[in-house]
Amino acid sequence: MAIADVLVQVVVRFGQVLAAPLKNPDMLWILIPIYVNWIFTDYLQERKGTDFGNAITNGVIQLWVGMDWIRQAIKQIEFSALFVTKAIICMISMVWGLLIMVEGARAKPITHYIGRVREVSYFMIVATPIFYGVIAPDLITIAAVLLFFPIWYVIGEAFDRLMPAPPGEEESLGGVSPDLKMPDMGAGAGMPEMPSGGGDLGQMPKMPKF
Repeated sequence: MAIADVLVQVVVRFGQVLAAPLKNPDMLWILIPIYVNWIFTDYLQERKGTDFGNAITNGVIQLWVGMDWIRQAIKQIEFSALFVTKAIICMISMVWGLLIMVEGARAKPITHYIGRVREVSYFMIVATPIFYGVIAPDLITIAAVLLFFPIWYVIGEAFDRLMPAPPGEEESLGGVSPDLKMPDMGAGAGMPEMPSGGGDLGQMPKMPKF
């Protein structure tokens, strides 16, 4: 019975995390761009995985959100366990964002795993309510974040697989459109004809006699 009660608390807490903007609409200035960027980037650009450019952009967004978290934490500065917890989360976010940017600029394969918009967005969405004073960073919140991450990931993956491929996906993955094929050069097709012999064009001028 105790386990069931804990699971109920975890599920309720995750719902509170998602509904946190209803209690403090100020965080919408951060959450709306995160949601929009996640939905469009995940579907239009990262259905088959992220590239280095997208990952670097995701790192910049994470770094920027981490700076906003610091701004919110400073407003409520008071040395306590809560403040230390917020400081640790800020450090994780900013180091994560910088790591994505540096490794992406160096074209390291790890960037494809740590810089995908789905994971980065999830972390920012669930952590933002903590800094705006709506959700407490206790064990129930941590359990809710960890428990629902696989569910979040599977839902996003299912959405990408069920939706039709976005326009231009083949070209973005290196495919060549049928309309952009190179002309056949086998029989001199497309090459201008050279003037035939007997004409003045193409002949060397005669040298004068001395």
